Amino acid sequence: MARTLQIIERYNAEKIYRLINYIIDLVFCAFMMWFFFLGFLLYQYFVLGTTIEESYDQANINNPLIERILILLMYGLLMFVMEAATKGRSLGKLITGTKVIKTDGSELIITDLLKRNFIRAVPFDQLSFVGNKGWHDHFSDTAVVRIKNFEKAKDLEIDMEMIGVKENL
Repeated sequence: MARTLQIIERYNAEKIYRLINYIIDLVFCAFMMWFFFLGFLLYQYFVLGTTIEESYDQANINNPLIERILILLMYGLLMFVMEAATKGRSLGKLITGTKVIKTDGSELIITDLLKRNFIRAVPFDQLSFVGNKGWHDHFSDTAVVRIKNFEKAKDLEIDMEMIGVKENL
């Protein structure tokens, strides 16, 4: 596990923000999955010439366990795409003013986001927030912070380090 910077520990997003992020992202992902499913049905109907009922029967999975795993994987994939495209922010994080960052202060890379978002497919990941940190944050060495407070504190810390450093003119 990577070393966590104190500034990140101080400015972690509160659990209520994490819950709001989760609810917004879950609703958005459910809408997107429904939209893709509808697109699949319409493709089958207009391009392949099958009836809507036949298309629905082809897409229907009779095993609830496999269906649940596929939904969790699709949720992880959608969250990965959102966070990768916006450099650590999802729709929920954009609305609440939070962001995913590495706990050691380094830049997020694709493998960090892959790890973070596919750990979400682990059943009971949501219950891991009963403790201090969720599994998808813990195992990917990431944290969610309030951007405004974190950036202000980070700038102040940099300014404090610059005290006494001679400027080159």
